[in-house]
Amino acid sequence: MNLFKNIVIVLFLCVVASTTQAEQEDPGKIVKKTIDRVLSVLKDSELNEEKKKKIIFNLVKDRINFKEMSRRVLASNWKVASEEQKTQFILNFQEILLNTYWSRIKRYAGERVEYISVSFDNNDYATVDTIIVRDKNNIEIPISYRMKRFVNIWFAYDFMVERLSLVQSYRNEYRAITKNVGIEGLLEHMQREINNFDAV
Repeated sequence: MNLFKNIVIVLFLCVVASTTQAEQEDPGKIVKKTIDRVLSVLKDSELNEEKKKKIIFNLVKDRINFKEMSRRVLASNWKVASEEQKTQFILNFQEILLNTYWSRIKRYAGERVEYISVSFDNNDYATVDTIIVRDKNNIEIPISYRMKRFVNIWFAYDFMVERLSLVQSYRNEYRAITKNVGIEGLLEHMQREINNFDAV
């Protein structure tokens, strides 16, 4: 899991869906436009770090389907969780992902993105394949964005980094915790992680 989190610098860059009909029909364009918007904020020398963080959080959090991601992460535990527990899990999970993302992306050092392909499973599911290129170290990292259309707008619900699923990675980690301490124990574990972000 630690290795996976270390690559989170490249995650979430494609998750803001445009509200225009043309771009709703093309997840590849959504990815490109959103990456351009996020990188533009990062490069803006007139914005301090807190302002950049706020703008990027607003870009991201309203366009990831955190409920869908949370349902997939909890898997069978989603069915036994109470509505209150589900709501708290979604809030905690969102906070963890956004802060993990920011802790990586604020170190942006000129990486570029190459767009490879867009494939559709059906009218409502798509995968956008890209490669992150770090010229300085000649490193290429393949990233795939799994997207689902909800009410005619595309949202991200999973990310694949070198064929590793973000959802699956968290599912494995949280399943082990839940097995030992239950859902309430998992929520407490997540809150401690959030508190650690706040303390940095």
